[in-house]
Amino acid sequence: MRRSFRHKMTIDSEWVILHRLAALSGIKAINYHCCINSCIAYTDNYSHHLRCPFCHEPRYGAGGQARRNFSYLPIIPRLQAFFQSPEMIESLAYRKRYIHQPGVLRDVFDSQWYQTLCQTKVVVDGVERPHCFFAGKHDLAFTLAADGFLLFNRRRGGPSATPLLLMNLNL
Repeated sequence: MRRSFRHKMTIDSEWVILHRLAALSGIKAINYHCCINSCIAYTDNYSHHLRCPFCHEPRYGAGGQARRNFSYLPIIPRLQAFFQSPEMIESLAYRKRYIHQPGVLRDVFDSQWYQTLCQTKVVVDGVERPHCFFAGKHDLAFTLAADGFLLFNRRRGGPSATPLLLMNLNL
């Protein structure tokens, strides 16, 4: 597909893409250094490492720049923004107001998996909590799809992107 539509896509560089995305969405990417072979991100316990503890590749290139970066788009500010608007709060209540009719499949909330989760206690770090999944009126249900690809017709080692499609099922 990428080859089929190459003539319709103008991608200047990864830097340009990230800055255009930030300008259009109001979300700024957070960059983390990561191993050139994608073994780790240099965060938390690895933040002071100068070499990857798994493949032993150096973190920085000859110019002192990280050899590879991972760009992270934070979702928390977007979720917080949902709850600033009374109209959006009302829209998000769709899941809680939805009435399941056994034997009828009209929505993801009719699925067997969702119905099972609604009867399942939440377990955090091995400790069972007193509530079930999706018990709260403000709980949000999401579905996630991911797929990675290389940019700029590069083989291995070039810049890559992994689009994450996170869909809010409450809307």
